[in-house]
Amino acid sequence: MLFTTKFKATIITVLLLLGLAVFCGVRAMGAPQSSAAPASPAQETWRKEFDDVCGKTQDAMSFTQEELTDLIRRCDSLQPQIEKLDESRKKVYLGRLRMCRGLYAYVLDEKKLDEKKKEKK
Repeated sequence: MLFTTKFKATIITVLLLLGLAVFCGVRAMGAPQSSAAPASPAQETWRKEFDDVCGKTQDAMSFTQEELTDLIRRCDSLQPQIEKLDESRKKVYLGRLRMCRGLYAYVLDEKKLDEKKKEKK
């Protein structure tokens, strides 16, 4: 009982911190400056995948182990694309991607541990 409460409190804390980081990251990026040329749609295809993957963190506890594994794999496949960005954007998006992946990995590990405990009973 204590483990479940502590686990839920930890997940809520992680989600709140992730939400704060996402909020600050979006504000830090802002809109492109008028002198900057807008990126072509081909160059920004990673962004749709990034938004889709990292936009699901609030539902992390409701995903199955297979769904979490797939989200982690998608995060891993996004990393090389983000590393090609300019330094400022790379720093922001890699940080956000690491947090998303870390949350999914944490939840997956906890679900596996919980499953093992149920099997032992």
